[in-house]
Amino acid sequence: MNASPDKNIRRLKSHQQLSSTARNSYHAASKNTIAARPVREQLSTQSKTTDSLPTRNRANSDVPMPFERARFQRKPLQHVSNPSNGHARKASLEVTLREGPAPGTKPSASLGVLRHSILTSGVQATKEGMSDYRIYLWLTLLNVAPFATDDYLACIHRGRSPAHDKIANDVFRTLATDTLFKRRVSDASLTRVLNATAWRIYDTQKAIPSETPVIQSSYIQGMNVLSAPMLYAARSEAQAYALLASLLTAHIPTYLTSTLSGVHAGLELIDKILATIQPKLSQFLMSNCLPAKIYAFAPVLTLCACTPPLPEVLKLWDFLFAFGVHLNILCIVAQIVLMKDDILESSSPGKLLRSFPNLRAEEVIRTTLVIVRDLPEDIYAEVVRHGRV
Repeated sequence: MNASPDKNIRRLKSHQQLSSTARNSYHAASKNTIAARPVREQLSTQSKTTDSLPTRNRANSDVPMPFERARFQRKPLQHVSNPSNGHARKASLEVTLREGPAPGTKPSASLGVLRHSILTSGVQATKEGMSDYRIYLWLTLLNVAPFATDDYLACIHRGRSPAHDKIANDVFRTLATDTLFKRRVSDASLTRVLNATAWRIYDTQKAIPSETPVIQSSYIQGMNVLSAPMLYAARSEAQAYALLASLLTAHIPTYLTSTLSGVHAGLELIDKILATIQPKLSQFLMSNCLPAKIYAFAPVLTLCACTPPLPEVLKLWDFLFAFGVHLNILCIVAQIVLMKDDILESSSPGKLLRSFPNLRAEEVIRTTLVIVRDLPEDIYAEVVRHGRV
């Protein structure tokens, strides 16, 4: 059921208020290579009740639940006049996005409320992952300024982008077996968004001085999968386009270099992190000639969008967009850690890692919180930088 026009207008106003603060935070962060430290501290506080990494064969009752208290303290939907007291309410995400920051509350504090609410109660959605406000949450958290649909239409009216042939070869394969995605998103819609994004990236590249290229490819294989959750969650193609273009140009630009330098840096970090936190598992993988580049290329490039089911990907992206897409590297490590027992007992670990088990977002996030807490500061700083430097 679509939200009313009045609610959409309020959400856009709220998005504009929150985005201005988020953009200021982003520009400040670009001057500090460990700018994510405050966010890391917020994440670390959620993992204090977790003493060790959970493994796949543990019973759910044995796994510490950092957001268990909030789960049993849900309250009816109401405006939160004091976010510091009401941040655990499941409705606080929607209230903040619908109404904007409460009177007397700084937008920066409201962003903190959004982040905390994602950890404690998550986005309210149907079993198919549909939510009336998730797209506005993503736009806000990714620092995407309010945009004009005409800008998207202008890209469409330019016709086929220089990357159109590559796009056409990939579109029909995008989440081909996912009935939820195919039922909601058409190949034509996906083609338009990818071509518009390719034009946007192409124009950005032309505007960059030739001696310091940052983006060298207007389209790479994998962008089609990366765009799929955005089109699935968005209320319009223009929203998906704005999200995808912002993600690629502002958050992970090194993933688009001619050598995919950011992706390869992320793969090396997976090996490094495993050697640090799980030396036995790391040694086993290396002894079987299984560095991360063998099994984790697609999850790194697509921010785990290649791992079904799609509703779980949406939950994981709520977390990544709230605390930084660089955390995708740690989420992949978390998935490997959760497979630890099966990997160590397998006679063919390479075959086991060929496709990850179905994604369980909450379990992956819980494990990631522990990794964030225990990871050495210098390695965490590398994780923060790898997609942007």
